[in-house]
Amino acid sequence: MTGRSLEMRVLKLGSEAEVSATLASLRTEAATPSTAADSVRRTLAEVRARGDEAVLEAVRAHDWPCPEASALRVPARELEGAARSLPAALREALKEAARSIRRFHEGQRPASCAPLEAGGLRAGARTLPLGSVGLYVPGGRAAYPSTLLMLAIPAQIAGVGRIAVASPARPEGLPNRAVLAAAALLGLEEVYAVGGAAAVAALAFGTPSIPPVDKIVGPGNAYVAEAKRQLFGRVGIDAIAGPTELVILSDGSSPAAWVAADLLAQAEHDAAASAVLLTTDPEEPERVLGELERRLESSPREAIQRESLKARGALIACGSRAAACAAAECLAPEHLSVQVEEPEAWAEAVPSAAAVFLGRWTPEAAGDYGAGPNHSLPTGGTARFSSPVGVWDFVRCQSYLSLDRRAFEAMSGWMELLAEAEGLCGHAASLRVRGGVS
Repeated sequence: MTGRSLEMRVLKLGSEAEVSATLASLRTEAATPSTAADSVRRTLAEVRARGDEAVLEAVRAHDWPCPEASALRVPARELEGAARSLPAALREALKEAARSIRRFHEGQRPASCAPLEAGGLRAGARTLPLGSVGLYVPGGRAAYPSTLLMLAIPAQIAGVGRIAVASPARPEGLPNRAVLAAAALLGLEEVYAVGGAAAVAALAFGTPSIPPVDKIVGPGNAYVAEAKRQLFGRVGIDAIAGPTELVILSDGSSPAAWVAADLLAQAEHDAAASAVLLTTDPEEPERVLGELERRLESSPREAIQRESLKARGALIACGSRAAACAAAECLAPEHLSVQVEEPEAWAEAVPSAAAVFLGRWTPEAAGDYGAGPNHSLPTGGTARFSSPVGVWDFVRCQSYLSLDRRAFEAMSGWMELLAEAEGLCGHAASLRVRGGVS
């Protein structure tokens, strides 16, 4: 037992305006640009100019003493060996998660638009898979085979031609064995033992040992996020992920031990993770605080959890259901856990949450480990305009148009007028010349 009391915001707020104003600072903090910008800019420039040599320097400085560039790619025998050496129960758990994730994402398979055909005009859109993608799988304080499943399976369903995986290596020169096993179980063969901004740069620019990709998808630390920010346009990205977030909406009907366990599960990710309780029960914050303090005494990740809860945690009693939902909507959280008697009704008032977990029997952890929906989600309030990773992240849409002479002649007059109105005489001439007038 540490004997330390937990430092954490415990608040009572009344009106919707009061609650929203108090919590707006948490969302702003999550969206603050990374202070790693200059460091990342130097790394990107070095990798672009010197390729493998710069990647090796970064890997040796931060991860493992890689002897040469050819060793960056994980050999097939290591992938197969990781899958064989995995405990049988864990291997089956990965397979079960993969089945569940695949079953959910199969329903997202986008279809091409039905063509419009009218009087010699034919127009439509085709959905095509991306040619290549790079999947970034974190491997710092924890390893995430579940993240590889969440990223790779939608890419496979989309029909992506080439899937490359980058994940930081341990000192022995290999990424986490469970991550390697997950790659083998999915049939992935291109895995690189490199992480951080150097991995993102190599996937974007390409090096002699790491061919470039069309899009980079996956979460990471501040350096990974900043590298994706700076490289957007050179390469596609899914999102710029910030620290993970959980908001629990409660009416006090869920056991305090369950709520505390859910908050601690979120806080153990990272010292910058955000875990917030919004409740209409004025006594619940004190009950949950007691449970948090009790559970922290035996937690292996106590230091990280305490720092997270102190910096970005809050237990807030709200004066009404409307005030609680307004606060949740203000945060636009990555994860929203609705632990109330009528969760669907409450959730409807928070349309800006990225992933919603309905009812006390649906902990956010169930979403992390493959119940179906993707756990790679928008953060920092970007759920107001962004979506979870899905099959749609691995396809692009190509439109097409075909006009016969009759259709062209029926449309060219008003098109020519529009071109002239915009001052684009070349466009007007391109239309006019087909009418036989030069």
